Amino acid sequence: MNTGVKARWYFVALPDRDEARAVAARVATGATRVVRHASGRPWLIAHLPQEQITVGEAGADRVAVLGWSSATGGTLRREAGRAGNVAALDELSHTLDGCFSLVASVDGTTRAQGTAAGVRRVFHARIDGVTVVSDRADVLAELGGFPLDETSLTLRLFRKLPHPLAEEPLWRGVEPVPADAYVAVDRRGQLARTACWWRRPEPLLSREAGAERLRDALAGAVAARTRHGGRVHCDLSGGFDSTPITYFAAQGPADVVATTAYNRDPGGGEDLIWARRALPVMPRVVEHVTVTTESMPRFYGGLAGESLPLDDPSDAYRAAPRLLHMMRAAAAHDTRIHFNGQGGDEALTGWLKWEHTLFGTRPLLALRRIRQHQLLEGLTAREAFGGLRDRRTHRRWFTDTVVGAPVRGTGPRGQARPKVSMDWDHVIQWPAWVTRDARQAAGQRLRALARDLTPLGPDIASHAELAAIREGTRIARGTLQLGATLGMSYDAPLSDDRVIEACLAVRREERTSPLEFKPLMREAMRGLLPGDFLRRTRKTGGAAQSVRGLAEHGAELVELCRGSALSELGVIDMDTLREQAFPKDRWMNVRDIDTTLNCAMFAPGTESGGPRGGLPGGTSAGAEGDQDTKERKSDESAAA
Repeated sequence: MNTGVKARWYFVALPDRDEARAVAARVATGATRVVRHASGRPWLIAHLPQEQITVGEAGADRVAVLGWSSATGGTLRREAGRAGNVAALDELSHTLDGCFSLVASVDGTTRAQGTAAGVRRVFHARIDGVTVVSDRADVLAELGGFPLDETSLTLRLFRKLPHPLAEEPLWRGVEPVPADAYVAVDRRGQLARTACWWRRPEPLLSREAGAERLRDALAGAVAARTRHGGRVHCDLSGGFDSTPITYFAAQGPADVVATTAYNRDPGGGEDLIWARRALPVMPRVVEHVTVTTESMPRFYGGLAGESLPLDDPSDAYRAAPRLLHMMRAAAAHDTRIHFNGQGGDEALTGWLKWEHTLFGTRPLLALRRIRQHQLLEGLTAREAFGGLRDRRTHRRWFTDTVVGAPVRGTGPRGQARPKVSMDWDHVIQWPAWVTRDARQAAGQRLRALARDLTPLGPDIASHAELAAIREGTRIARGTLQLGATLGMSYDAPLSDDRVIEACLAVRREERTSPLEFKPLMREAMRGLLPGDFLRRTRKTGGAAQSVRGLAEHGAELVELCRGSALSELGVIDMDTLREQAFPKDRWMNVRDIDTTLNCAMFAPGTESGGPRGGLPGGTSAGAEGDQDTKERKSDESAAA
């Protein structure tokens, strides 16, 4: 084992075959728990804190929930005893609160799934002649020795990823399971099929009814994590994402340490003012820490010094130095969970493109809302209303816009697009430094995708809202993995399935409004958070800090890219990157360099030690990892 690799939390599920023993032997070292088939062979090997592992067994059948959830051993034993087949577990998947993977073995078939929103994923691969399942693609890639797919990596260089680009496997031989599906592996470990388990709610509820459902769902999401007591940490920015999470955390058995960051930029002190307005109704906030962002790593600073095992080049890489700083500060307060508000913007904010769908059923209301968007965004009439004429199918749009993506800055199509549109998904452009050969290979992949393409919903609004949610959870998934390197659970309850479902169940025209700041959450917290807090109408971002960081660290960022596999494989042209990656004018806010940096950190070059190697032995699971030590050592040695 390579003990220099930072810890990962993950599980591996194996078929009941002797051929799987060699894989088990390579994974079992340092495992928190090994669950066995009735035959005695290893079935589920988990590298997770003990409190995130719940298992129920009935005869030869097993059901396991991995992660934070409301599941109990008794509940899972009953489910295992009455399931009969793996398809019968769909209802359980819709019932539990929290963010978790569900793995089951029923009548010899193994079922594994993540979350429909996408924070937790599952993957499968053929290793040593059998199908192995894990919640981390990089673990399977290392077990099977699978090579990186440079074309999939090239596609990750787009600033935004229209569906299904983020689904393309990053390693040849490792297959992702769709977020709303489970994979079922037969008893011989030979056949793997996927089936959809998630039922998306229809947007039928009023704002009032939806707010009640959202309030209950978020309370359940937080309680699933705090029910064990102890001490937890909450980001408390004073916004409508982090503040409700902190409120519900403060109602449970855990003590809460809350941190509010501020800065000297215009509006940079507002968060502290609003956070203090909310604190009086939070009885279990035992400490409120205030910090200035100047004490944290600068944006874009310190990236070259980080070597992090994530299984996707998400924005978690670019944010890693600052996030790790915050998590280490939380760990100093003896906390085991670090709550954040990721997912709130995607679940609680609407977009102009929604009005394209609303126009088909309520045209006058849609026109009025489009006019509001126009005034707020400073759009021309053509920019605001012109998209209503576009009746292309998703496949036609994808072929025109994604397959035909231009290079940024080359000709009329290469100019900056309006910041809002009625397109099905993101309108993309190639960063100028992606080489012609890399673009041609990616173009072939895009054309193949276009031939067998299914949108996430039947219309623009239903597709776009779910695409946005999964784009956000891709970041939350990365930051969750980032926290695991420190043994910290960095959690985003607003990205849990039950919370997302509560939002999706509300009529879109009542869920959001161009003139209101996250009105569904405001309604959900009415009577719980102080009235003077609920009057907040805006939230200041960190754009100014980001611009300064980009200017300060340009030289080291270029070197980071030069030493990566992107350069070695001929995916990017370094001369063009040096010339065009950094805007010459302050008003140019297109930052194609961001995704390039994420990919460079994800795929270091051979001079930087090459791709991650060796499965980690330890889990950094904290004190929980020392429970039942003798039993686990026996399991680990027997797994071989």
